[in-house]
Amino acid sequence: MNLQVFDENIFFESDHLLSKWGFADGTLLDNLLRQNGYGHMAESNDEWYEFSRRVLCEVVEMFVCTKIHNGIKPYRMATSHNPIRVYEVDGRHVTDYADPPILQPLTVSVPKEVILETAVHLYAARFTPSGEIVSHMVRSEWATAVATQHGWDE
Repeated sequence: MNLQVFDENIFFESDHLLSKWGFADGTLLDNLLRQNGYGHMAESNDEWYEFSRRVLCEVVEMFVCTKIHNGIKPYRMATSHNPIRVYEVDGRHVTDYADPPILQPLTVSVPKEVILETAVHLYAARFTPSGEIVSHMVRSEWATAVATQHGWDE
């Protein structure tokens, strides 16, 4: 695969984990993926939708959420908007706050190279053995290990 990485990082605003429209309404990584070998997947195709969403969810869980200093519990949701959010911050449900909680740091940078490496692994495993498309709701083994380590599924 011919990688076209010009800027070294993508910056993720941590408060996007609290928003329905966060991470460019769930499409933050779409252009990077299209420009680096995945443009052949039609946007109207479920395969593209699930793949691009799964890459976003995995990257955010593994490389953004793990950098946040607050105690958070992320979750994936089936939606046409931002598919990765947090439901708990510092032991309280997000709806228990009068004002949205402030996540620290405000911004987390992730190297594009790491994002594209994640995409390569997920692309290789985008179908089940019976040929079904793997949903973005399904964590990879790597992301599952990260979630377990951080206690996000408790």
